[in-house]
This record gives sequence, structure tokens and C-alpha cells, in this order.
Amino acid sequence: MNTSSLPLVSMDSLRELEESLDGQSVLCRGFVHRYVQMWPQRLCRIKVAVNSHQWDEATEAALSLFSSSAMVGAEQLGQLAGDLVELLKQRHFEGASDYLAALALCGDRTAVELEDSYVQSTA
Repeated sequence: MNTSSLPLVSMDSLRELEESLDGQSVLCRGFVHRYVQMWPQRLCRIKVAVNSHQWDEATEAALSLFSSSAMVGAEQLGQLAGDLVELLKQRHFEGASDYLAALALCGDRTAVELEDSYVQSTA
């Protein structure tokens, strides 16, 4: 669960995403903004599934968070989501529940960082 060596947000990944969209920064910022807006629902989906032992649903939700986080450069959150996927695949129930607080904190910090440093940035 140690993500301290990773950046919260990789600006290089965001630049790569922009490049993949032919440099359309407005389109990219809109995509990242929607990612940020969806964070509370994503977290809720994971929490409900883990707490109700819906392991397939929890795994799918964590995998979705993992892949979308990679796209927007949310490196720490992506690492945590990937770790959670592994715990869920192993049916490590207590470990998965223990991850929820760290996931929530990291996701909240990531959402603020993406919004402040990228979406609202005019640079």
C-alpha cells in the first residue's frame, strides 16, 4: 500500500493524454473534469460492494478505477486501486475493507489536485 514514491498526479501522463487527442486540451480537460466529478460515485460503488461482500462487483469497480486513473495520471490512486483488485481477486475480505479509508483519502486528494492543477489551469 506504500504509494509515497509515486506522484499524486503525473503531468506527463496528462500531456500524453492530450497528445492522444491531437492536442485538444479543452477536450482533455473536460474528460479529466468528468473523472473528478465521478470520483464520489466510484468510491461509493466500491464501498457498497466491499461492505456487502459483492466481490465481483467490487473487483469490477476497482478495476474501472484502476484503468481510468492510469489514463488521467492519478498514479497513487491507480496503485491503490490495483492493490485492491489483487486483494479482491484473492478474496482477502478484511484486507479489502482496510483499504477503503486509504482509497478515499487518496481519491479526495487526487480529485482536488487534478481540478486545481490541470482542469482549472489555463497554462
